[in-house]
Amino acid sequence: MKEHYNQFLFHPDEVDSWYLGIYIDAIEWVEITNTRGMSQYADGGIVATKPYVSSGSYINKMSDYCTGCHYKISKKVEEDSCPFNSLYWNFLDEKRDFFKDNHRMAMMMSMLEKKSTDEMNAIRERASNILKNLDNFQC
Repeated sequence: MKEHYNQFLFHPDEVDSWYLGIYIDAIEWVEITNTRGMSQYADGGIVATKPYVSSGSYINKMSDYCTGCHYKISKKVEEDSCPFNSLYWNFLDEKRDFFKDNHRMAMMMSMLEKKSTDEMNAIRERASNILKNLDNFQC
């Protein structure tokens, strides 16, 4: 499983430690399963059958995180597009083979399949730029 971690910006152990350190009510045996399995999908889908990732629209719908943000949740690849949009579609594209038989991902994988080659190339380019320059993408 160790080679599985190479795709992450942070090793899952680092995220586990951070989470345990900031929440006084975090209990290790519960937190590590949830943090590693759900929020990081770092267990390869053992705990969560669907990755806990989303586009800007979902984040905006489910939280107040987007309040006051200058990025546009309705755009995917433009300079002012929400970074989560291209990162989301890029993630699904990179994990296409892994999710192809996952019934909980069928609708999103179908939407991914409908994207043109040009749109996917633009999404990949934007996502790559974001990942290489994370400090430049703040609300």
